Amino acid sequence: MPIWNPPAETMPRQQLEQLQLERLQAVLNRIWESVPFYRRKFEELGLMPEHIRSLDDLRLLPFTAKEDLRTGYPYDLFALPLREVVRIHASSGATGPPTVVGYTKNDLRNWGELVARVLSAGGATKDDVIQVSFSYGLLTDAFGFHQGAEEIGASVIPVSAGAPEHQIKVMRDFRSTALVGTPSYALRIAEALEEQQIPLSSLHLRWGMFGSAPWPETVRQQIEQALGISATDNYSISEVMGPGV
Repeated sequence: MPIWNPPAETMPRQQLEQLQLERLQAVLNRIWESVPFYRRKFEELGLMPEHIRSLDDLRLLPFTAKEDLRTGYPYDLFALPLREVVRIHASSGATGPPTVVGYTKNDLRNWGELVARVLSAGGATKDDVIQVSFSYGLLTDAFGFHQGAEEIGASVIPVSAGAPEHQIKVMRDFRSTALVGTPSYALRIAEALEEQQIPLSSLHLRWGMFGSAPWPETVRQQIEQALGISATDNYSISEVMGPGV
């Protein structure tokens, strides 16, 4: 398995935990100073950022619920003014007000680095041609994988969503070696291949990085067999950056 960032991804446990603690403390100090919501939460518990002295102290922190994020729509939980935010994403809002997330330039650099690790762990390298079949929009999936693929130096095809037949044409014409999208959409593409009697030998696919929906091991096996690829499950949550978490 390729490792994109060996110093970070193979860090000794003790060093890793020290880094996690330092970054946790930095986050707590920032939200205490900048986000009234969290200051109130802390005060209700009689908690101060300096009370968190070890990772075991995580248990002292209050939970942030989905309803908290919805109540804070759109910007109330942002820790920085909008002038420092260069991109905004949001959930679909299918079950209530969308949850909104903002990114600084540094956030985007970190995000690209994390997704580069995900893609590398799935087998992709700078020699790959990565076809992104997520819909480009407010959701984080397409943009997250796109910038991670560019970070590793791969060629990116931002096809977005569309008819499986179009995806197949792009795969064949552009010689895509990796497919990024939802597992259900990968199965739709596999069904279209079978219906059109297109042999797998006419494709160049080797990898599949799927997410945005839960899928069991049986579906992974089905996708791998139907498309002749190695498929990985890449979960994410927009409230913690998106793909790469």
